[in-house]
Amino acid sequence: MAFYNKIGLLVLNDKGNKFLVCQKYSQNVTAEYIMPGGQFDEPTVEECLTNEVKEELNCKVDLASLEFVGEYVDVAAGRPDRDVSIQLYSGKLIGDPQPSTEMQYLHWIGAEDAENNRVSLIVRNKIIPDLIKRGILKK
Repeated sequence: MAFYNKIGLLVLNDKGNKFLVCQKYSQNVTAEYIMPGGQFDEPTVEECLTNEVKEELNCKVDLASLEFVGEYVDVAAGRPDRDVSIQLYSGKLIGDPQPSTEMQYLHWIGAEDAENNRVSLIVRNKIIPDLIKRGILKK
């Protein structure tokens, strides 16, 4: 079992070639781009994503749109001595995402960002390649 166990939300743009990532304030553990979501400490995936999306993106998640994408394990963002497991779900947002008190910036990234050092290792090494391979993320 990974040190951190998280639930993440994959939000694709209309063209399917970019997805939403968050950047925490620089005084936090990391300023790397990470998936929206958080520690899986709620009774259900739906409750966890509902709370995390509200906290991080200032909007709601369309629970009917959620689909399991996969589980990914790699080095935790900002903690090279720890690993993280992300259970990733794709879904749609209700409302326009806006940075919150937890997140300083929101970014849309795509296949070309697999080499971008601002992007967390799990997103670069595991999530982007898998999404491309499976045709979920278009180039």
